[in-house]
Amino acid sequence: MPFAERALAAVWLGAAMLLFAASLWVPDAGMKVFLDNASWTLAFGLSAFWAWRGRAQVPPAGRLLHTGLWAGTVLVLAGQLVWNLQVVQDWNPFPAPSDLFFVSVGPLWAATVIRATFARLSRDRVYPAALDFGGAVLALVAFTLVIYLPSGGVDSLAVGTVLLLYPAGYLTAAGVTALAIPTVGVRITRSHLLVFLGMLGYGLSWMQWNLMLLGGTVQPGIWLNGGFSLAGLALGWGARWLRFEVSAEPGYLRRCDQAMNYVPLVSMTLAAITLVLLFAAPDGRAGMQALILGCCLLVVLLAALRQTIVVGLLHRLRTAEAAVLRNEEQLYHLAHFDALTGLPNRRYFEDALERAVAEAARYTQAPDSRVALLLIDLDHFKSVNETYGHRVGDALLSEVAQRIHQLLEGQGLVSRLANDQFSVMLQRPASRTVLAQRATALLEGLARPWGLSEVGAQYMGASIGISLFPDDAGDSLELVRHAHAALHATKSAGRGSYRFYIEEFTQTTRSRLELRRRLHSALQRGEFTLVYQPQLNHLRQTVGAEALLRWSVDGKAVPPDAFIPLAEESGLIVPIGLWVFEAACRQVAQWRAEGWQVPVVSVNVSTIQLREPGFTQALLGVTQRTGVEPASLVLEITESQLLDESLYAIALDVKNAGFALSIDDFGTGHSSLIKLKRLPVGELKIDKVFVRDIVVDPNDREICATVNALARTLGLEVVAEGVETEEQLQLLVKMGCQRFQGWLFAPALAPEDLARQWLQPVADGPLAQVIKNDS
Repeated sequence: MPFAERALAAVWLGAAMLLFAASLWVPDAGMKVFLDNASWTLAFGLSAFWAWRGRAQVPPAGRLLHTGLWAGTVLVLAGQLVWNLQVVQDWNPFPAPSDLFFVSVGPLWAATVIRATFARLSRDRVYPAALDFGGAVLALVAFTLVIYLPSGGVDSLAVGTVLLLYPAGYLTAAGVTALAIPTVGVRITRSHLLVFLGMLGYGLSWMQWNLMLLGGTVQPGIWLNGGFSLAGLALGWGARWLRFEVSAEPGYLRRCDQAMNYVPLVSMTLAAITLVLLFAAPDGRAGMQALILGCCLLVVLLAALRQTIVVGLLHRLRTAEAAVLRNEEQLYHLAHFDALTGLPNRRYFEDALERAVAEAARYTQAPDSRVALLLIDLDHFKSVNETYGHRVGDALLSEVAQRIHQLLEGQGLVSRLANDQFSVMLQRPASRTVLAQRATALLEGLARPWGLSEVGAQYMGASIGISLFPDDAGDSLELVRHAHAALHATKSAGRGSYRFYIEEFTQTTRSRLELRRRLHSALQRGEFTLVYQPQLNHLRQTVGAEALLRWSVDGKAVPPDAFIPLAEESGLIVPIGLWVFEAACRQVAQWRAEGWQVPVVSVNVSTIQLREPGFTQALLGVTQRTGVEPASLVLEITESQLLDESLYAIALDVKNAGFALSIDDFGTGHSSLIKLKRLPVGELKIDKVFVRDIVVDPNDREICATVNALARTLGLEVVAEGVETEEQLQLLVKMGCQRFQGWLFAPALAPEDLARQWLQPVADGPLAQVIKNDS
């Protein structure tokens, strides 16, 4: 609290207390009246000031409750000022104009608290809470009527209404304030207690004041008069620091819910007490008795409705519980078995494997205490899904599950771990030889044609990785990891086979993971470089060069065959490939700026790059920035990738942009002459596998001759890779091959070495003149 506010409040409060104390000791009745009213005015004014300050401290979104409390204190102050005018004019009727202000405060506070409370309730709790509030308010009103209203002395409806509203309004506000705390789960603080006590004090003080007024016993300068000031100050100080925030503690919220369960019982108990008091005083007025009786009956009705809701909720809970119990087996099946194949899923498999390994570990000395794990991965299942759709794929997976069961003849636990991956756990296998026979039988059985009604017979094999406990692993997790490592080794070796785990597989896997991790930051670290291998014609003149990517980690070169597949798997091939293309373009521009004649430069492109949206536009953007025309670049794409029908439109788009296209590693895929004829390519590159043994192997020699003849027929140029001997060169020249690349001429060179050894200076250029002068 700021110092100015503290000082003002202290002076204000001190003055109100001094005035009240003086009213108790001053003998003059007129002075007592003046001091009483002055004390009330100051107390009610300070209460309104504190409530206003409390409202200002709350964010605008949460000011509903504080605004209502402040408005009520302002109405009390306004009523007091009107009362002061009545006293000055010696006009004190009952009810008086000041009563209109005073009696409206209680209902205003009650409505504000109720609105603020229900705004914080979820929809399903609003109806029960409304019944709780309604029953509690009616019970409180009835109880107030029966103990407060006199049997006589009420001359008019207006007097009776005011007599009712004074205590009922304030006491109702106090009651709903107390009820709001457990309803919402607000953590009780001193401020909440002060606000509650202030409302309660107002209600009790007005009740006694009105009774004394009707009895003609109202006197100035008595202790009761201080009750109004004390109630106003308590409420104002509580409103100054009030925070209506819901507790986040589960235990406290649970206790609040438990307390709310007793509200209907408390309301009915209060109504019963009221009825007892009502019939114990038979001399009361008939109309008022009917009103009290009606309130009590409504309390019982609301409590019954509330309990009906609770009973209905309990019935629904019991019904749901019964349904859960009835479906427990089904839920267990859904949680532990695959919905498509009916096989145990990964969760069931892991639990069963852990139990089997734990059991085997207790009998490690027994010769048959081993546990074998076979991981089966279907080869090329993704192609089936993409070609024929998921419905055919699902039917195939169901057939696979049934066939594995048949092949194992009921031995072992078969599970489906992932989309196209199955597992077989065998306890106490006789030997590795028996496991090998099992694996062979599985591979042969899964390689048989699959009769699918919608697409006909399909052929799809599988790969298997095998690990054993305790031979290969010390626990179930390690057993699974090692089986995965063996499976990966099988797939890397060409699929369609099985392998047992060996330690080398783990080392290989760790190396791959480390390379994958380093690959993510290789571009930022500047670890990539480009080298260039010249391409020559039969006269050994430079007609081109191929840009080759090199990666060095901690000073050690990483083979391209080791990191390029990792880049493609992780998607990093896209930014890396774009960097390679841009670096090659910058190098071409630099060579030309230095005065060298630069032939076409070939750059390898992955199919993942081709499928990137805006691939062609990205390449054109690079050529524009570097000032290199697209025709100076040849994009090399492997045969198996380029023959993909879905890439034809992209290849045509690249060709139309001005880039030349080359089929790399020609002869290693499954070329179709029709597709080859349609492709917008300008050259074929014979893979070095066929060139290597061309001198001694007539089959390779025939393949190379056929490729050259095919290229001439289609009007394509041929580039032979991996030319290492003069004999290979002469044979290729005789076959009609136009361009050659290999260690016979030069390895891959740094840019400056390639320029110095294999590029020619531009005629009449500065560089040519320098070379001429030096010679």
